[in-house]
Amino acid sequence: MLFWVHAAVAYLVYRTSLSISGRGDIDRGVMIALMAGALLPDLIDKPVSFVFSSAPSRSLAHSIFTTIFLIAVVVYISRRLGRSKDALAYILGHFSHLGADLVDSLFIPEETFVFLFWPLITDYHHIDTVQELLSLVTPTPYVLAQTGITILAVALWLYDGKPGYGSFGSTRY
Repeated sequence: MLFWVHAAVAYLVYRTSLSISGRGDIDRGVMIALMAGALLPDLIDKPVSFVFSSAPSRSLAHSIFTTIFLIAVVVYISRRLGRSKDALAYILGHFSHLGADLVDSLFIPEETFVFLFWPLITDYHHIDTVQELLSLVTPTPYVLAQTGITILAVALWLYDGKPGYGSFGSTRY
């Protein structure tokens, strides 16, 4: 999935969960945690794969083993800071990232779910170069659908009053 779509998917999932539960808010801390969870796997793994050609583009930060470790660290820190909503937002963001990447396997024959088990399984398709990464932005139906998801998320974020941006207030549902 394209990098920025992970932010859009995380926002849509979080917003939907707040609407279903009938309560909650999105303050700056929650939004930062949500986006950190949604974007961190690619922010770590993509640069590492470009620097070290032997590292798959979905490896360390996409691994379920690293995910469990990161969640434990985030939960521990957020409890110490009294910010349990931030931990929940991070967890939702991280799992929405992994889930969105799993959708790739439905549309891209070379993609599979085995990246979740890195380093136990390392032999799978991955992006080797920045050029190959940029080639994913070709206007295929799948990329156009991702663009639609991104537009929907941005429109809802604007409609919601841009939660997490510009103030330390929050948007309530």
